Amino acid sequence: MKFLYLDHAATSPLRESVWDAMRIAEDLGYGNPAGSHTLSRNAKNIIEESREVIAKSVGAIPSEIIFTSGGTESDNWCLKVPFYNKYPTRQDLVTSSIEHEAVLNSAEWVEGNGFSVEYVRPSNNGKVQVNEFCKKIQDSTSVASLMWGNNETGVIQPIHEIGKKLNSNNDLIFHSDVVQGYVSKKIDFYKANVKSGAISAHKVGGPKGIGAMFLHSEYKLSSFFHGGKQELDRRAGTVNVMGVAGFAAAVREQQHRFDDEVDAMLNERNRLEEILSQEEGIVIIGKDEERLPHISNIQFNGNNSENLLVYLDLEGVGVSRGSACASGAQKPSHVLISMGIDKVSAESHLRISFGWSTKKGDGEKGAKKILEAVKETR
Repeated sequence: MKFLYLDHAATSPLRESVWDAMRIAEDLGYGNPAGSHTLSRNAKNIIEESREVIAKSVGAIPSEIIFTSGGTESDNWCLKVPFYNKYPTRQDLVTSSIEHEAVLNSAEWVEGNGFSVEYVRPSNNGKVQVNEFCKKIQDSTSVASLMWGNNETGVIQPIHEIGKKLNSNNDLIFHSDVVQGYVSKKIDFYKANVKSGAISAHKVGGPKGIGAMFLHSEYKLSSFFHGGKQELDRRAGTVNVMGVAGFAAAVREQQHRFDDEVDAMLNERNRLEEILSQEEGIVIIGKDEERLPHISNIQFNGNNSENLLVYLDLEGVGVSRGSACASGAQKPSHVLISMGIDKVSAESHLRISFGWSTKKGDGEKGAKKILEAVKETR
């Protein structure tokens, strides 16, 4: 049975070009990039060429890109390190209540170490309001963090508007988790006045376990890992050359095919929502806000999402309840609750997401299978 994969927001399949790039990197550059012989220099060249590719894709300069193990590490680094050597003040971190767990749990760590954290709630449509966010920022605020697009609802946050208001505050790091935004929106950190960011390879068809942190050249953050002087003396540990090469290969292909891939995601998402919205009791979340083209969050009144998931899986369809990092949690989505959705209704949601390998007709096939599951499990 062919599996219909509609969970790209959790991860995406590896592109063929990525397999090739990783194999070549291991063949030509299996030496330690910190060494000085030919194979080490080959490895170092692969890393630096890849750094240029990633930097160009987000409007940065290569020295502002630090390779990490993924978005979670990058978020942790940017949110925690600014507080390592500072004394508690009345307010130090501002973020939203709908962030990815990597940000929220980092914020919890900040709070647990004696600093103050403000969580800004979104509107009922899932969008944080510019004035609400900015008015929480005080002279004592060290970091403000807001994701580019929500990983559960797809609702795009007002990054550019907030960045414009904060641009004159040189003591503040404006951070954005762009792990989902990077999949289907053009990202330019400089144009958005974002000073640090988290990126992950596996959401765009790259390998798992590799990502990057963007840090504007006007800022310095001490190392999160300690040891050697890798990554321009900013991240200790032997660099994952194969992973970096695969990351760059995925980004090259994604950037080259960007418009076609995003159009395909959007067309299939729209077709899925068009079919599902005709059925009574089905609600599209955030439909009146601008959303990432690849994510759809849908409420099925009268159904339990866990039952829907099991039924669909048995029928060869892969979807999710929300963030993969929160799977198995026996509580409703914090994103939906923050939007004012009651706990019972929050247990009736599915996240359907498309990606680079989405085929024409996937949206319609998915919608028909979901409607079947709704009728069978209600």
